[in-house]
Amino acid sequence: MKEPLRPTAANLAHQPFFRGMTWNHLETLASVSGRTAYEGDTLLFREGEPADYFFCLLSGKVAIESVSEGKSLQLQVLEAEDVLGWSWLFSPHRWHFSARALEPVTLFFFDGKQLRERCEEDPALGFSLMKRVTVVVLDRLQATRHRLAVMQQAAAGIPIRIAPLAPSDEAH
Repeated sequence: MKEPLRPTAANLAHQPFFRGMTWNHLETLASVSGRTAYEGDTLLFREGEPADYFFCLLSGKVAIESVSEGKSLQLQVLEAEDVLGWSWLFSPHRWHFSARALEPVTLFFFDGKQLRERCEEDPALGFSLMKRVTVVVLDRLQATRHRLAVMQQAAAGIPIRIAPLAPSDEAH
């Protein structure tokens, strides 16, 4: 099935991140959204730049990266149905990480500035999004902690014995 150029409330209702949201909230989200695609090995956004959007990955894989000592460090790989980008919600609205398409990707995007305005007008929408985005933030922090632990063990020559992170039952 071909995805629409602009998501509808019905399209969004099927995405894990948005499940359980009210129809009005889904319609609000759809009204500030669109659909886009990127080729593989394309930088979607760079750490430190203005964060004006968030994305719902429909297909393909995206790496979350951070630059350390001039080198890009891959922290996590996201796949279809994952949400990408939480910096749009928190001042100063700058990306905390970079994101790179590892292969061709298709995404729904949401205008963060317009959505912040809608959240001010409708605090219930803001609270619903804040709860969901907090799950994403915690997931990113856990993935980063896991990656750093692996790197530290490897640098120290310690056999790596870190249990994989349990997938969250919450939306990511």
